[in-house]
Amino acid sequence: MTHYQVQNYPPADDGDAISALVRLRGALALVERMAEGANTLPENPALLDQQALDDGATLTLAYANASSVARRRFDALASEAAGFAAAGLKALIQYKQRTGKECAPAARQLADEMGRSITAMSRIITASSFGSRF
Repeated sequence: MTHYQVQNYPPADDGDAISALVRLRGALALVERMAEGANTLPENPALLDQQALDDGATLTLAYANASSVARRRFDALASEAAGFAAAGLKALIQYKQRTGKECAPAARQLADEMGRSITAMSRIITASSFGSRF
């Protein structure tokens, strides 16, 4: 008979998990500007609109109340999304610098994938945290 031992992982810092999502949203905004053919960055890309701040607060609460399984899934997806977003954004910038050509179609594809990841991350946490209460 095989025995399985449940491991207790220390909970991730809620601020780190949500800040990863906020950074991913910021990168998504940049990629979306590239997809639109914008050649300049916004004056202050670090500023978030009120809706983004509200979403961040909601997700912070949801993450704190989510199960450890949901948090680990969220963290894994956040890590994967951050990796492909960083690699994709770097490739887009290098291509544009090297060729001087627009890369809107590739930027749109990357933005779509990033958006799907952000949506999936949000659903994992909110379903675990609020799903059984509402």
